[in-house]
Amino acid sequence: AKKPGPGGERERDAPTADTDLPTRLAWYASEAFGDVTALFRKRGSFDASSSASSEEAGPASFAEAVDRLREDYDRAYFVTGQMDIPLYQEDCEFADPFVSFRGVSRFKKNLDNLGSFMRDVRLTVTAFDASEVDGVVQTKWSFRCELGLPWRPSLSASGGTKHVFNAQNRMVEHVESWDIDPAVALKQLVRPGKRQKKTGGS
Repeated sequence: AKKPGPGGERERDAPTADTDLPTRLAWYASEAFGDVTALFRKRGSFDASSSASSEEAGPASFAEAVDRLREDYDRAYFVTGQMDIPLYQEDCEFADPFVSFRGVSRFKKNLDNLGSFMRDVRLTVTAFDASEVDGVVQTKWSFRCELGLPWRPSLSASGGTKHVFNAQNRMVEHVESWDIDPAVALKQLVRPGKRQKKTGGS
């Protein structure tokens, strides 16, 4: 395993161990693609404020943390990148069916880069359950969008996210689970969208 970089962030962690090779390669390709496209676009006006230092005021209570997390969901944070940075521990662990790594800055970078390609985003939160005793918020959601690529693929999925908070009310784990197989989700990325099919068939 690679040692954490400055601030506890791992520069490049491998995808989860049970992820097959094609899926791992696709995940790395998508992250690299996002890095390249970041060189050719300007950051939005919200980005500067949402990239606030983790040393700024974090939540004073679990209730405040829950309220601030709700606001992140209202902004569709994991699509737009518009997230409350001080809500997260700097070395927060992020995991999904593709990858697991530590570091809120890397998570934010990925959202900024890849989120810029998402169009017609529809995010519906179907459950939002908070337990102060456990320091956990469990959500359920469904998601659909069109990607701004030449073949206009559509991506849709449903799942949930487990948010774990420490005694200082900062998030230390952000674990996504999807209700579809990761390989199925990746196939959506190479399938022409309905709009593209209509254009191509006309």
